[in-house]
Amino acid sequence: MAYPMSRAVLGAKTVPVPTSPVVWAGYVVKTWRACALVVFLWALAVSMLGFFSPVKMSRVFEDVSHFLPALLFVIGVVGAVRIGHEIGKDVMHVLGYGDIKVVSAHAGRAVVPERGRRIAQASVLVGLFLGTVAAAIIRAVSGDWLEMLLLIGLSLPLLVWSVKVLRLARIMWLKAREEHRIHWDIIASGQHTVGTVVAVTNEKFLLDNRAMFHVDVEYLIQGRMETSRIRFFDYTVWAPAIGNEFDVWVDPERPFVQERILLERRYVGQKFAHFTDLPVPGVHASEEDLVARPGTEPDGTVAGARAGIAQAGAAVNLATVSGVAESGSSAPALKRLPQWMADETAASGAATPRAARRTRILIGIPPNLIAVLALIGTLLVPPMVQDVPWWTLAALWLYTVLTIINAAIYWQFMLRSRWFIRSGVSFGATEAAVFAGFFAAGFAMLSTHSMVMAPLNREIPWTAAHVLTWAAVIGALLVFEWAFTSNAWALRHLNAEFPAPPEVIQEALTGHDPDGVDKLEKDYGYRAGVFLCT
Repeated sequence: MAYPMSRAVLGAKTVPVPTSPVVWAGYVVKTWRACALVVFLWALAVSMLGFFSPVKMSRVFEDVSHFLPALLFVIGVVGAVRIGHEIGKDVMHVLGYGDIKVVSAHAGRAVVPERGRRIAQASVLVGLFLGTVAAAIIRAVSGDWLEMLLLIGLSLPLLVWSVKVLRLARIMWLKAREEHRIHWDIIASGQHTVGTVVAVTNEKFLLDNRAMFHVDVEYLIQGRMETSRIRFFDYTVWAPAIGNEFDVWVDPERPFVQERILLERRYVGQKFAHFTDLPVPGVHASEEDLVARPGTEPDGTVAGARAGIAQAGAAVNLATVSGVAESGSSAPALKRLPQWMADETAASGAATPRAARRTRILIGIPPNLIAVLALIGTLLVPPMVQDVPWWTLAALWLYTVLTIINAAIYWQFMLRSRWFIRSGVSFGATEAAVFAGFFAAGFAMLSTHSMVMAPLNREIPWTAAHVLTWAAVIGALLVFEWAFTSNAWALRHLNAEFPAPPEVIQEALTGHDPDGVDKLEKDYGYRAGVFLCT
């Protein structure tokens, strides 16, 4: 997606986050999904206060009926905080820009703007309010009137606060959608021209592992030659060079209003620059400032990222900036490649379709095996094991459902499902849920005499239900460990048998063309989406 000039000019406190329509739509879905999960987890956690009291923690370890709610409370809070942290990143992509937070003299990171945080705040407050109401109802049913009144008293200010923040979040969301629509209207019906880079500065500043560049872009609008100095961030493998092209769209009714000027960098067919190790901030580099290295073009540029990777020697290495800046501090290391590109080029070459499919199946075997064990074992517990309380069965079914969801996500990966790749679903959240379910199911089983002590003491025989459920629960540890391996392999083998030029992939992920990702798949078989960007 193109981005407004006002977010790219020098001195702006924001940084554009361009995404293609497919990726943008994926982040919208991902944001709503994360918000719904945060509401659910906070509501679940706070509703558990209807079963146990934090001021009477000693009772928690004396009675399973108190311990399980306390455990669910902790799991809910931890899960809600973890997922809530990701909402900001997702909203930043929905907005199309982020604020720059300077960490040091040479580095910073993009953070969600203040107004973008409202949706996360609204999700938390709604979850707290719903959980408080549920806890009050549970206390009323159990006859704890004093604690019910305390919870009702807490819910009233939460309701007022929730309504206020929800209203602000709705305004923010509608404004973001409107800005997105305006940008697409300008692209669809505005005046289009091609801008050329006439000067470049490579600054000693990194933002989320991307180097900051200043470029002068020259373009013709309504018979008038304009030169705009903009700032953008990109990986050094695609460092801009003089002569690079930008697509420029302007609103014909307001052609010189910054908010109505959209720019989008071209990657395909461009040459990329090599800069001196210590560029001077604030001074544009001319062609003489570009250092020609072995294998470069006469003007000091490299045609395409593949040549840059070959020069680097190893695709995943960091291009370390040598020397000391004028201030006396060392310049930061520059990460040359986006993560999806680093993972893919780390492989030993394009895999055969058979080998790639075999690897994807291998990645999915452990989670699917554990889900099968959990389902069969849980189904066999009622007919095979006596005196199993309801909370143990509930914990087992909760764990089983979580393992099945996790297995389904792995199936989507194994099949290279477009929905999976484009919707932003990841292994991390479902694997963490399985591990959380491990604690609930494991403690419930340990506290149930007929599930552990009775067969150990030979009071009852071991049954298939015992073996399968314990194998499935202990398997959660394997899933947790497998997560590190599967996450490392996932991007590397998602498109292993479908190599595509990295510039084509990058342009499809960040360009305005709504069919860009589909064309990428049609031409190369390569499937792209939010999964590659997270």
